[in-house]
Order: sequence, then structure tokens, then C-alpha cells
Amino acid sequence: MSILSGKTILILTAGFGAGHVSAANAIKNSILQSEENVNIVIKNFIDASVPKLNKPMVKFYEKNTKYTPELYNCYYYLKKSFTSKYDLAHRVYTPKLSRFIEDLNPDLIISTFPLAAACVNNFRNSDDGYFIPAVTVITDVVDSMEWIFENTELYFVPSIEIKNRFMQRGISPDKVEVVGVPISDTFRVEKKDYKKGKYRIIIMGGGRGLFDISEDFMRWIDDFISNEGSSIEATIVTGTNDKLYNNLTKKFPLKNIKVLGFVNNMDELLKSHDLMLTKPGGATLFEAIYSKTPLLVKIPKLGQEIENGKFIIDKGIGLLYSDEEDLQAILKNIASGKFDSTISFMNNNIESFRQTIQPENIALYIENILEKYSI
Repeated sequence: MSILSGKTILILTAGFGAGHVSAANAIKNSILQSEENVNIVIKNFIDASVPKLNKPMVKFYEKNTKYTPELYNCYYYLKKSFTSKYDLAHRVYTPKLSRFIEDLNPDLIISTFPLAAACVNNFRNSDDGYFIPAVTVITDVVDSMEWIFENTELYFVPSIEIKNRFMQRGISPDKVEVVGVPISDTFRVEKKDYKKGKYRIIIMGGGRGLFDISEDFMRWIDDFISNEGSSIEATIVTGTNDKLYNNLTKKFPLKNIKVLGFVNNMDELLKSHDLMLTKPGGATLFEAIYSKTPLLVKIPKLGQEIENGKFIIDKGIGLLYSDEEDLQAILKNIASGKFDSTISFMNNNIESFRQTIQPENIALYIENILEKYSI
């Protein structure tokens, strides 16, 4: 019988972007594939502590990252360099979250958001707290100090480079496992079918449909396919951006680009496309890696996305562009065949990187922690 059987596992997450929740769900699925008799509770850590703050904080995050990225980056890089014990934000959530933990009394706590990990650390350090093994899941390709706490038994990190950086920060390599950013294994493809003489590009702006290219540029792509880009097929996924969807399908409909709204089959879509034009979120990177879909990404401006962009360059799994004129040149080179070898190189790099991560061992690593600290 697995040590997971009959256990209660609390996974703390947050609504600041979709990646933290998708990581939580992926971990849950990994555990249940190993052992069905497990009580897994996924909880937004703000909803479990001060629920009235959840929507205002998410709104603040969205506006801050959209309108004042410089201010966001100042705070982000401050947290990257200094221990989070000096950040007072988590102290707002700790008292009530601690009571939630006490009432649930889990056998293990997994955090997919740094403030949640901070609250768990506070709980363990408090007079009323007690030992519950803690696992932290890093959801971007970063080594920020905001993720690192003394009361953490295991870290799941995205790459061997992040493991090495954690070691430089004094974390024992025995406490760090390289699993990538956890996402659903439905994105995984071993062999991809390609259309000879065609490059299928999927264009995404996240669940909210906020793109790094303008609507005018989408129309330029549509015209380009008509005039000289017949080797390109394109799909735009507008998410919940109903205004954009209506503009592209009804008001002034595109002729050569397939337009989809909010979708629940992103895994299938990525498997049927060759390139992804998108934002560099942590979960998105690994959806691309799992599905063998090289990335086209605008040079990012936000802290964690800047780090993810560096990862794309260092691993050679995508191309970064500076503006729409730069992206035009890239698309023309793709359409003309000049980038055939570049795309092949990126695909090979994705395949090589996939060999360095072990997402299939997530449940095993969790079992080992429970075994090690079982009473």
C-alpha cells in the first residue's frame, strides 16, 4: 500500500495569473494517478485567510503589471534579492490561514505561490504552529528569494540551472528536484505530425486575451497570408476578450486566420500547431515544451517574464522580437523558408531539454517526503 493512501494534502495556490492554479491541478493529478485514496484540497490562500482581499488584490496586480510595470519590477527585484521575512504582506494572511491549516490538519502542504509558502513558514514558526512537511513549487524559471524559506522540506524547480542557483543560495541539492513547471500531462506529445510546406502558428494572449501584438498587426498577418505567406496557417485564441473576438469575426472578419474565443482544449490546439506566438508565462513555457511548440515572444518587461525570456534564449527554444516590425521580419523569414533550420534547431533543443526534467516523478518525490517525515 502506498504511503499516500488515506493522507490529506493541502495545495495552496493563488489567482495571480493562471499558472499557479494549473500547477496545483497538475500536481493533484500526478498524485491521484499514483494513489486514488488521497484527500487533496486545492485552496486559494487568500480565500482561506482574508477572502475579501482576493478580488481587489488580483485587480491591483493586473493593473500594476499592465500600466506601471516599472513599479512592479522594482518590488519584484527587491524580493528577488532579499529574504521574504522582511516583506510584511504575508503577515496579513498568516493568522487566519494558520487556523484553516489547523482545522484541516493536512499531512503535507504544497505551495505554488511564494506568499502562500511564506504563510506556511510563519505557521511553522508560530507558538501555536506545529510540524507539517512543506513543499514549494516554483512556477517561473526564477531563483528569487521570495520562494525560499527555512521551513521547506522540498522544492520543485523548473530546470537544473535553478537547482544550481538554489544550491548557491545555501539550499541542499537533496531538497531540490527538477520537474519543470507542473502542467497537465495532456500537453505531452512524443511525436508531432507536421504539414509539409506549412507552418501552423497559434497566436495567444492568455485567458483574458491580452496580446503583445495589436489588432492592426493581426490584420497585417491576415493580409500577408493572402499576398505572400501561403506557407503560413494561423489561429488566434482571444480568450475572454469578447470585443476582440467580435471585431475579428463579425465587425471586420479576418479572411485567412481561424479565430477562436475561450477554449478548453488548449492541449489539442498546441499539438496541431508548429509555433506559438504568446506571452512568456511559466506555465506557457512548459506547455510549449511538452507539446514541442517553439515560441515567438516579445521581449518581456515584467520581472518573472524577463527571467523566462532569458530561459527561452539560453535554451534556444524560441525567438524574441522587439516590436511589430521585428516580428514582421521573422514571419517573412518563416514564410520564405529562410528559418527552416532555425525552427528545426529549436525543436531539437526542446527535445534535449525535456530529457533533463522529471515531471513523471512528482508523486514519487512526494511519497518520499511523507515517508521521511512520517510519525
